[in-house]
Amino acid sequence: MSGRSGVVVRRSALVLALLLLAAARRPGGAVPLAGADGPEKTVLKSGIPCIYHRDGSSPVTVVGLVVRGGKSAVPRGLDGLAAMTTRLALEIPDEGKVRDLMAQATRMSFVCLEDHSVILIECLSENLEEALRVAGKIIQDPLISGLRVGRAKELLRLYGRAEEDDAGTAAHNAILSRYFSGDGYGSALYGTEESLKAIGRKEVLEFFRSRFTAASVFFTVVSDLEPAPVRGLLDKYFSALPEGAPDASPVVTPAIPAEKAVRLRRDTKQTFIGQAYPLPAPEPSGYAKGVLAEVLIGRGPGSRLWGLRADERLAYNVGANLTWTRGAGILEVFLETENAKSIRASEALDRELDELRAGGIAAGELESTRVMAKAGLLRSIELKSGRARLLCGFEILGLGFDHLPRLFAAIDAVGLDDINAYLQTVLAPERAVRITVGPDEGQVR
Repeated sequence: MSGRSGVVVRRSALVLALLLLAAARRPGGAVPLAGADGPEKTVLKSGIPCIYHRDGSSPVTVVGLVVRGGKSAVPRGLDGLAAMTTRLALEIPDEGKVRDLMAQATRMSFVCLEDHSVILIECLSENLEEALRVAGKIIQDPLISGLRVGRAKELLRLYGRAEEDDAGTAAHNAILSRYFSGDGYGSALYGTEESLKAIGRKEVLEFFRSRFTAASVFFTVVSDLEPAPVRGLLDKYFSALPEGAPDASPVVTPAIPAEKAVRLRRDTKQTFIGQAYPLPAPEPSGYAKGVLAEVLIGRGPGSRLWGLRADERLAYNVGANLTWTRGAGILEVFLETENAKSIRASEALDRELDELRAGGIAAGELESTRVMAKAGLLRSIELKSGRARLLCGFEILGLGFDHLPRLFAAIDAVGLDDINAYLQTVLAPERAVRITVGPDEGQVR
């Protein structure tokens, strides 16, 4: 534990600032989204569940239509089908409606994740009915023609190329592919040349009809409006979804691959170096430990990897990212460095992780990590759109839409022996996938 005093000192200023910030925003230290002001879950007349959080901080409403399945529901060989279908489900059919929505400051977007997709509708609350009227019509009866499918394929190709050009995203995709053998969670979000050729109007329609049903969707709403009128609007404008069958996507866990080294060759002046570790399924205690591990290792100044950037000058970027599925978590830790420093930087990354696994952390570092983790959660829900996504994410993982207060309690309940034993187990070298994105060592200029 010696040698970490500098980290604890650097963190202390940040901890104090964040504590003051949290106290200013949460009088009395109240746990966010708890008690009478917390979200509630009801079932609409249509049979669709609705998670509602009333927040009067701004005259803005965010409605999320959550579709269960996501990448996990994509059939083998049809990579990109979930993203393409969700994209087509919110394509506005004529320019007039586009102009109307823009004039009303209404925004519609989508995101396709491991176990679900979300269509987000964000608008001024005074324009909510018109926004839901338009959205309900196009989502429930989208115009899925051969021409539109062809245009969607071109758009997904552009998205895919952009991901391949970003070293961190390309590494993330390669890691999931390796742990899940290229299927489901390991499929390409925006498809491959082969899978996009295999997807036609028929496949999109079949996927849409199996997923966009009353049994497979739910709403998350964050709004300053009273719940009852908003629920009435959702019933009014989303009553045409067929009953359908509940999502039956299996819960899949990652398999430790035989080949644990991945190299993506790029003719770049920088090298991305990372390691990834599978975590246990997201039950409350394990989820809290995963969040703490992510913050501890690579979330901002004072994290374990920060010294490689600030002190040793071996990286210009360090970080950690945690991806949850219903069956497991995947923790990625990484750095980005100049090609000439790649070997030394890789060795330094190994050293930091070895020291963390073997030596654990001290009580002071655990306490500062707790505060940093909570501050990060508070930041993630400051915007209504972020809160809507967090609520539906908890629900999808089986933790429950109202899990945030329990998550704060679970973070506080993690003891020093607990986190050190956890780190020793999950960071075992034989469980890691190592990835490098950049030129071969012999090609470094």
